[in-house]
Amino acid sequence: MLALYRSGRQAEALDLYRRTRDTFVDELGIEPGPELQELERMILRQDEGLRAARPGRAAAPPPPAQRSRRRLLALAAAAAVVIAAVAVAAVARDDDGGAQSRSDHELQTFVSRLENFLAQSHEGRSEITAAIGAAFGCKLPPHRAAERLNRVQRNRQSLLQQVAALSVPDSEEARKASDLFQKAEQASIAADWHYRDWLLAQERCGPPDSSPEITAALAADRRATLAKRAFVAVFNPLARRVGDPVWTADQF
Repeated sequence: MLALYRSGRQAEALDLYRRTRDTFVDELGIEPGPELQELERMILRQDEGLRAARPGRAAAPPPPAQRSRRRLLALAAAAAVVIAAVAVAAVARDDDGGAQSRSDHELQTFVSRLENFLAQSHEGRSEITAAIGAAFGCKLPPHRAAERLNRVQRNRQSLLQQVAALSVPDSEEARKASDLFQKAEQASIAADWHYRDWLLAQERCGPPDSSPEITAALAADRRATLAKRAFVAVFNPLARRVGDPVWTADQF
């Protein structure tokens, strides 16, 4: 992850963390350790401490013979790069199907990663719905329910940052799907903050009242649903194109 980040490939570094976490959770039933989680957070905020350390003092110049060997190796490497580039260019000119195949692969990767984000969003949505319902039904004190919302909201905001760093194929549909997903997540998060604020203001559990926060939460929920419908209308044709499942607005 650190090597990918330092080479300017932040999205791939975050994707590596996601796949590693999936393995930990699916096969071991545990979350990654605190060091790995902290590394992900540092990458998300582009922490200055992740930059490669600069050498303190310049090393002594190598002897002439060693410099000559290095120059020969550098020339040989450069020649190999040129030959490889020429070969790749020739293949690209002669094989239009190869470019199409790469395009299909990029779309498949994009759709799969976005569906992974949708699955994580679905889990967060389920947790928030359960916490609010428990507070309404007096199965959970309001402040405890608000604490659960805080935890889920932090995860969802991290998810939103990962989506923003996602590599998007060069197509209008893919770019629009990525943009609409971010807008839908932002609208959903905004609604949940209203629910959290209402819970924090409650002295006792019980069904929702007619307070301004509940009214605002319901209105924000409706806006989020419209944003989700706009997203699935663009995303589902891409999912069908690559043979992946489609989604509905109430699933995430």
